[in-house]
Amino acid sequence: MNIAAIFNDSHGCKNILMNTIPDPKVIHSPHPFSKLIHLILVRPQEGRNLGAIARASANMGVDGKICVVGNEFILNKESWRVAKHAQDRLHQILHFPTLEAALDLFRKEPTLSLAATARVGSAGRPHPMPISEAVPKAMEKLSQGQTASIVWVFGPEADGLNNAEVAQCDWIVHIPSSQNYRSLNLSHAVMLFCYEASRIILKETSEPTIACSPNQKERLIMHLVELAQTVGFILPDDPHKMKPRLEQLLSHLPNHIHDIKTIHGWIDQTIRSVKKGSQDFKGRYRFETIQLETIQQDLIKKELCREQP
Repeated sequence: MNIAAIFNDSHGCKNILMNTIPDPKVIHSPHPFSKLIHLILVRPQEGRNLGAIARASANMGVDGKICVVGNEFILNKESWRVAKHAQDRLHQILHFPTLEAALDLFRKEPTLSLAATARVGSAGRPHPMPISEAVPKAMEKLSQGQTASIVWVFGPEADGLNNAEVAQCDWIVHIPSSQNYRSLNLSHAVMLFCYEASRIILKETSEPTIACSPNQKERLIMHLVELAQTVGFILPDDPHKMKPRLEQLLSHLPNHIHDIKTIHGWIDQTIRSVKKGSQDFKGRYRFETIQLETIQQDLIKKELCREQP
C-alpha cells in the first residue's frame, strides 16, 4: 500500500490519501442523519480495530467523519483486511493532534458530543447515561434541529478517556456490562453505538417521515434551560457543563403536567424581568399595575398638597 500524499487542511488535521480506488460494493444509507453522526477515536492502539470500526459504521449506515486523535500512523495491513468492503471509510479518516482540535471541527454549529466511558459521575460532571437512553435522546435532538450533528468520542483500548477528555464532552455514556468483566473492545463499543443509531435510522427510512415537534415535557425543559441561561446559571459556552446536567435532571419530570401554560407564563415573565432589570408585567396584570401606580401617585400628590401652607 503506497501513500500518495499527506496534507494539512484548514482545520489543522491530516488526511491520508491512498492510491487505492474505493470499493464500489459499499452502499451508504440514504437517510439524511447518516452523515451527521461522527466518530472521534482518541489515541487508538490497534490498527485492526479501525478496520472493524469502518466496517461497523458502514454496516449500520453511520456515514459521518471518522477522526483519529494522536496516532496518525495507526492504519496498517490489518486495518485494510478487516475493513473488507468498507475500505473507503479508512480513506476518509482525519487526523488531529488533540481532542479539542477534533471537536472544534464540528463546533462551528451546535454539536452534541457524547463521551463513551466506564467512569462514574462526580460532583464535577454528570453521571453517565446508559447507551439505550443516550443515543435515542441525541437522535431526537438531531431530528428536532436542536443540534446540527452528533459526535461520539471513544478512548484508547487500554484505559479509555481520561477525566480531562471526558470533561470536554456534553454527555457521558456507558454501556452496561458484567461486573466481572466490564471492559469492551473499542470496535465492539463503537458497533453498539452505531447499532442504537441504526435502529432509529432504519425505522425512519422505512416509515413516512413526519416532522415532529417537541412534546410537552421537552418544551418545558427547553424553556427552563433558557431561563437558566438568562439568569446566568448556565455561563456562555457552558464551561461547567451545566446544560446537560440540567437536561438530565429535568428529564425525570412527568410527561404531562396539569396547567403547563401557567408554568411557561411564569418562566416568560421571569426572563423578561431579568432582561428589563425590573418587574415586567403583561396583559391585565400590567393594566392593574398601572392603575395601582396611578392611585398611589394621586395619594402622594394629595398628601403633599395637605402639607403645603
